[in-house]
Amino acid sequence: MEIIRSNFKSNLHKVYQAIEEADFFAIDGEFSGISDGPSVTALTNGFDTPEERYQKLKKKERYIVISKVDEEERKRREQQRLAKEQEELNDAVGFSRVIHAIANSGKLVIGHNMLLDVMHTVHQFYCPLPADLNEFKEMTSCVFPRLLDTKLMASTQPFKDIINNTSLAELEKRLKETPFSPPKVESAEGFPSYDTASEQLHEAGYDAYITGLCFISMANYLGSFLSPPKIHVSARSKLIEPFFNKLFLMRVMDIPYLNLEGPDLQPKRDHVLHVTFPKEWKTSDLYQLFSAFGNIQISWIDDTSAFVSLSQPEQVQIAVNTSRYAESYRIQTYAEYVGKKQEEKHIKRKWTEDSWKEVERKRLNTQGLSYTLQNHCYGNHSLTATSTAVKRNLSPFQGEGGSEDSVLGEISDPEQEQSDSCAESLSEGRKKAKKCKRMKKELSPAGSVSGSPANLFEVPDTW
Repeated sequence: MEIIRSNFKSNLHKVYQAIEEADFFAIDGEFSGISDGPSVTALTNGFDTPEERYQKLKKKERYIVISKVDEEERKRREQQRLAKEQEELNDAVGFSRVIHAIANSGKLVIGHNMLLDVMHTVHQFYCPLPADLNEFKEMTSCVFPRLLDTKLMASTQPFKDIINNTSLAELEKRLKETPFSPPKVESAEGFPSYDTASEQLHEAGYDAYITGLCFISMANYLGSFLSPPKIHVSARSKLIEPFFNKLFLMRVMDIPYLNLEGPDLQPKRDHVLHVTFPKEWKTSDLYQLFSAFGNIQISWIDDTSAFVSLSQPEQVQIAVNTSRYAESYRIQTYAEYVGKKQEEKHIKRKWTEDSWKEVERKRLNTQGLSYTLQNHCYGNHSLTATSTAVKRNLSPFQGEGGSEDSVLGEISDPEQEQSDSCAESLSEGRKKAKKCKRMKKELSPAGSVSGSPANLFEVPDTW
């Protein structure tokens, strides 16, 4: 049976039953094409930090296209938009029950290269994506306590040396061959099975299906390392715990995954240079510039800057020195680049704080003048009232200040309305995440297979 929009409500009880009976869930949102604007490839860089990658993908969530239309067309589009929004709202409210049922089950959720799938799911069905990466990790761990990315699993020992291509289609083919043993699948009555012989790639349901098959094959392969060997490895086995809650980071050279349960890897990058140059430069110009340094890797940041990694770290200072007197380009170490970015961030934050203090000082001075005039005109009774107002207005929550709202309106952020509309649900999300964090500390991992060595396989810190 195919459950779609038209029959979703009438079959929701079957979905709940399937969630109750499942050992694990395989998901694929097929989200890669839902956003207009730049592709993920164009947005990302080989030396992104996990924080930078998260911010770039988060911005992609909100990318919009603006076009000029006449009044009649504008009204037609507005009507279409409202009808679509209402339909999507009805569907989202319904499908959010499925997401909550999966979350409440605490069972393993599996995906392939699943970071975008997770971000979209949290954003659409749980709460707006938070600005801070650590808050995102906390919320995600609350919605999906156990995640496993089959692309990361296939890229890690003991699979790394025997799987050459980790794209989903190629992985599924490879796991049908020796030394792997593909599972035999029987479909329940009323649910026609997918046929892997006739590929239906990039259909979300099919991709989720073969992701599940890939997981079973790899999990069972881990059982061959036990003594005695185990033919079937459960989704609750300690053997697969090292792969939990680590999401594959695509096209990042030295940080293979985003760690949802702790700090991310911090490679030294002492062989990496940051180069700025004229907009007219091409990749060939960079290769020419660094021709004396042997093999290099180039990761473009934008039209006028790129990271260049050298094969030998000891050559870095020589390269930096060559640009000392250059007019058209500039080279600095990765550490210098990061240091300046942090300094700029600190200055910007300080400038924002200082600007607010200055606005607050002027506001209080203006009020002080007003209070003096009122006191002069109306006597001591007004002074008592206004003194109370001053105390109240010193609250950091400036909206509580009452009559001064019109003054604050002049310095409001143009994105304030959007922020306000999300604030309540974001706050709810944070509360749920904190509650979930407390619960996780109180509960021990359920269903672990006793006697299975937890540290037999580990996702390495360096690759």
